[in-house]
Amino acid sequence: MLSMVMDCPYMTTLKIVISSQREQKEKFEDKYLQMFLGQMVDALVYLHNRNILHRNLKPSNILMSSDSVFRICDFGTATITQDRTKVDIRIKESEKCWMAPESVMLLQWSDKSDVWSLGCVLLDMLICHILNEEASLLQLSQLRQDLSPLDLIICKDFRKLLTRMLSHNPKNRANVWVLANEAVVKQSLILCGSSPHTITRTLPQGVTGPPFHEGIDSVLDFMMTYTDVEAIQLSVLSYLLKEERKECILYIIAMSRIGDVVEAVTSAMLSHSESACIQLKSFQLIQLLLTAEEACELIVKLGSVHHVLNTLKDYPHEKDIIIPCCKIIQCTLEKGYGAPESFPDAVETLCIVSEMHMQDAVVTECLCAALQFLINQALHEEKDIEKATCLLIHQLKSHPNEAAIVNHVFVAMAGLITTSETAALQLLHVPDEINGVYHIMAARRHHSDYPKVTENFCHLLKQLVQHDAVIPELLAKNVQEELGQILQQYESITETVLLAQDALSKMMSLK
Repeated sequence: MLSMVMDCPYMTTLKIVISSQREQKEKFEDKYLQMFLGQMVDALVYLHNRNILHRNLKPSNILMSSDSVFRICDFGTATITQDRTKVDIRIKESEKCWMAPESVMLLQWSDKSDVWSLGCVLLDMLICHILNEEASLLQLSQLRQDLSPLDLIICKDFRKLLTRMLSHNPKNRANVWVLANEAVVKQSLILCGSSPHTITRTLPQGVTGPPFHEGIDSVLDFMMTYTDVEAIQLSVLSYLLKEERKECILYIIAMSRIGDVVEAVTSAMLSHSESACIQLKSFQLIQLLLTAEEACELIVKLGSVHHVLNTLKDYPHEKDIIIPCCKIIQCTLEKGYGAPESFPDAVETLCIVSEMHMQDAVVTECLCAALQFLINQALHEEKDIEKATCLLIHQLKSHPNEAAIVNHVFVAMAGLITTSETAALQLLHVPDEINGVYHIMAARRHHSDYPKVTENFCHLLKQLVQHDAVIPELLAKNVQEELGQILQQYESITETVLLAQDALSKMMSLK
């Protein structure tokens, strides 16, 4: 027999309070919800750090006092969860709506099963003023099929949080340590007197570190088991990135474990968004995996691209983070997995970072390459087109001697001008700058003996002359003479000759 002795200065249970709010059709105040959430996450961290699972978290098992102090009680279910007959007898059907899908169907429990239950309690508190008890319980049961009940939530922060708490696959579901890094949970912890920085996971007694001696498979499994332990993630990432471990990457690809690694690394990045070291090592590892087609698709599917952009915003000064981030964006787009909705605020982010590193040719080249593919596949907003055009002119002005940068800028500009007359006209009127055509001509002359630069220059001009309004400016800058020289110099390169002839012909027809 297990006896638990607890102080009990409590007035009621959360179930009674929810019922009262439901009858009065009153919403819980945001502060009340945050007090509840902060204390529950703090309590579950305490339990889960000691390998204690509640297994039956629900409003009737949460005691509370008049001054909004919450405590978890009734740990009896932990003693019967391996016996389906006892579960069926002790846990009523109506009470199973609080339980995770894997617990109901497979009698499987983990710390993430408690997170699911906490998500259900939070959802019930958020919707109790609009649904009666029966309807509310039906919505909680529906969660095991799909997340449509979350459409009832107006607050974006809570909806985002619940999406992470109620993932059907336990692997993808957040645990309490990951939840502690969510903005709304951080605020809740501070409100109830707990520091988010003290919410750290500890290894079980007897476990000292990754089992490197057991091989890569065991190391990867260990990494995924302890995603939220920063020291473990740094240790495993360093192990995989060592020069002599490059064969590890080939093994991961050969054994089709890319999905596991990308998932684990993505989870590590989200769990430790404030650790520049983990961000850097994670992006370096993902960059190595991008040689496999499956990795790009997973990066987009898991929302890693969005995290890449957020990381660029958080670490705009960190060159070692910017370069792998840009290469991930470029590779993902290059392999055809990009879509406009996958890159929110991408142009603005790249512009901000670029301004901080305008004199750094290596960073600028990576940023230009990412922007080039972004323009070609995922850029449609007029405001983004204007920002991108201005950025490209500035980069051309700052690095006219760098052939790689000039090439990226020419290709990106041609893409912009193809889709937008605004971009073509903006070249003539760059704010606080000499006419953009001047910089284009100057950059090309720096590399007149580079065939690829000249080809991209001719392609850019061919796109420019499709807009009649810019032709007078091109003629004024004697672009026709430049094209005539190109036709003589590159008469043996068919592609360049055709592009130059097309641009020259259109200009002369309107002269």
